[in-house]
Amino acid sequence: MLMWMQRVVSCCKLVSNKSMAAKMWLTGLLLLLLSSASQAFLSSSMLQVSVQIHEQSKRTALNGGLFGLGKNENEEPSGSKSDLSVPTKVLEIPVASLKRGGLRFALGLLLVGYDKETWKLNQTSDSVLDMYFQDNSAMFSLVLENDGISVDRYGKPSLAYVLQESLVLHSLLDELDSLAFGVEDDIKLENRLLQLEEPGDAIEKARATLPARKA
Repeated sequence: MLMWMQRVVSCCKLVSNKSMAAKMWLTGLLLLLLSSASQAFLSSSMLQVSVQIHEQSKRTALNGGLFGLGKNENEEPSGSKSDLSVPTKVLEIPVASLKRGGLRFALGLLLVGYDKETWKLNQTSDSVLDMYFQDNSAMFSLVLENDGISVDRYGKPSLAYVLQESLVLHSLLDELDSLAFGVEDDIKLENRLLQLEEPGDAIEKARATLPARKA
């Protein structure tokens, strides 16, 4: 574009002593080129602004994701971001033995059956199942270890989360109780998915730490 404008200016100099019509024609062409150059500059500027807005929106969306961090840049959360990465122990069940693969599969089938609009299940590893709540206020991790089963909560739970978590965990304890005591007598102890330590009341002790289940 700049090259063409330079050529037009040169032509104007050449015809400075020529006919008025030629000079008017070249002047009109120069104005047209200037108009096009201005539009191109404005379009480029608008594109740059649009890209900047998009990048800012993306950063805000990422920062305002799980646990609600960054939703309001002017509002300081009550705890630091690192605090939200420290879990709260919700329950813990010591075990005599467990078969991790089979138990993870059985409990995964239970958890995946919950309303997908309310909960989202994610298998983090061979020993961890994560459950994310719809409002992103918190989540819990079900951890299967050789010596026990635990549930850890992350985030700042809303009231809705706490109520829904309690329902899920009561069902989880029902399933563990069934796997530990509801199996047929002809299945040898060493072949069972779960064996509790004596006196075998760890599941009920864990249940006592949860909010009461609705009748």
